Amino acid sequence: MRLVSIKQARPGMKVGRTIFTEDGKTLLGVGVTLTERLIQGLTRSGIDSLYIEDERTEDIVVEDVIRPETRQTAVEAIVKTVKQITNSNKLARKVSLNEMGLLFQQACNSILDDMMGNQQLLLHLTSISTHSPSLYHHSVNVAVLAAAVGMSLGYSRSQLMELSIGAMLHDIGKVQLPPELLQKQERWNEEEQEIAKQHTMLGFNLLRKQHDISLLSAHVCLQHHERLDGSGYPQGLKGKNIHEYAQIVGICDVYDSLTSPRPWRKRYMPQDALEYLFGAGGHLFEHHLIKAFSKHIAVFPIGSSVVLNTGEVGVVCRVDPDYCHRPTVRVLKDGRGNDVRVPYELDLKSQINLFIVGFEDEELFSLEGLAQNSAN
Repeated sequence: MRLVSIKQARPGMKVGRTIFTEDGKTLLGVGVTLTERLIQGLTRSGIDSLYIEDERTEDIVVEDVIRPETRQTAVEAIVKTVKQITNSNKLARKVSLNEMGLLFQQACNSILDDMMGNQQLLLHLTSISTHSPSLYHHSVNVAVLAAAVGMSLGYSRSQLMELSIGAMLHDIGKVQLPPELLQKQERWNEEEQEIAKQHTMLGFNLLRKQHDISLLSAHVCLQHHERLDGSGYPQGLKGKNIHEYAQIVGICDVYDSLTSPRPWRKRYMPQDALEYLFGAGGHLFEHHLIKAFSKHIAVFPIGSSVVLNTGEVGVVCRVDPDYCHRPTVRVLKDGRGNDVRVPYELDLKSQINLFIVGFEDEELFSLEGLAQNSAN
């Protein structure tokens, strides 16, 4: 399979990887043949890319480190919690979240089991999401990324549970923000950003009252926007006053936000998001945490279409975790843009005169510079 932008999708193409709705249900399953109507529906849903089946790349399999049913269980836990909070808000009564901790313990246990059983995938996560950027899927993505970092740091199972639950609930306070703010399709102005910053304290106050949610998980919600140099919020904490869990989730939150599309901007390329994070090392985030995070990110994800310096276009078919910038590429078009009769593979580790200059689907990605608030 290979990844294409929604603008490149054509009737007759077949879906190569399940596409989910915002609330975790299956929208289109593997093997579904696209029609013009389906493509238009995906576009309206905010989906900017999808994996398609292709006989030239049929042996290239893009796997998520967690199973689709695990993702669905996690998303449903968040959806249920959001509905409970929303209903309480509408009725102007105290939020009561029965069995909240149990819901998320079950979801995170399944995530950790899947990840521990997929060590090869864990070595280098590919693109873990091609959904529209909803609160639900973003929260699960951040939980998966944070758990991967925790594993690389040697965290115990109980620590991984605290971390992943905190990661999955890091943005839960946003549910208590004004609905018109969350539904806005343009970038927030300064006044709106100040209102949005309240989500960290709102979420913390919600979680710290839950007897079955660890106080450290609640502090992830409170501190994930704090930064080493004191430039973060809500308390302007510095250095070691910020819990390591919160720093990890802050890194994962920034990365997933940057590499997901927004109504006002396209997604950033993985290498650009990583470069931003490395540039933030030492003043926004701890260097060793960024390094631990980077070990699990494929700069050129399997299934993505890339352009070589020769003009040849191909699909990334293998990634060596030790040489993430030098994957193996299956060439589908020659330097003149013509389809090759027989696709061939180039291992860039051994072809030192060849290198990737970009993605074929450049229209998917923003080429603007990354500002300090670009994760919003």
